[in-house]
Amino acid sequence: MEQGPMAESTTAQGKAHCGLYLSGLLLLLVLLPALVLVPWWLQWNSYRETASEVAQRIARYRTLLDSRGELKARLGSLRKQLKAGGYFIEAGNTELAAARMQQFVKEAVEKAGGTLVSTQNLAGHETGQLQPIEIRVRMKGDVESLARVLLALEASRPVMTVEDLSIRSRRTVRGRRKNRVEGYSLDANFRVVGYLAEVSP
Repeated sequence: MEQGPMAESTTAQGKAHCGLYLSGLLLLLVLLPALVLVPWWLQWNSYRETASEVAQRIARYRTLLDSRGELKARLGSLRKQLKAGGYFIEAGNTELAAARMQQFVKEAVEKAGGTLVSTQNLAGHETGQLQPIEIRVRMKGDVESLARVLLALEASRPVMTVEDLSIRSRRTVRGRRKNRVEGYSLDANFRVVGYLAEVSP
């Protein structure tokens, strides 16, 4: 019995639908494992990278712990060398250290021909560690005397540095008209910073 054109068309459509269904099913079977495995792989890779970083940190910490004794020995040797070189102020506490700095500044100003107006102790609290000792200085003199004081402080042992230098100048005239000498009087304010290596108990 012969089939008509309509029957052949229906059969062709059925085959097409069946092919599409099979293709979709096959695609789903391919994509489903990927949808499950890809997020799992990404998460696993993230965990692996994190574990690698942690392992590297642990290795560094172990290296530091293993070399702790050597580092302590080097630090102790360096402290002894610095102390022997006279870089730090030797004093029992911060007040004594500041007093020694004030005495040094006083002698430097007098030797340079300047006038020491005042010194103020700015020392901090005792911590038992390397700490800065600061004093504020006000002096008067000419350019040459100020330069000598600054040079003496910068070249001193123990080490002292000058910070926050502020200078005000005033014109001066000495002598009578024929022998008159003009110059400048300086009023200088600055901080002097030294270092106390350790505070005795």
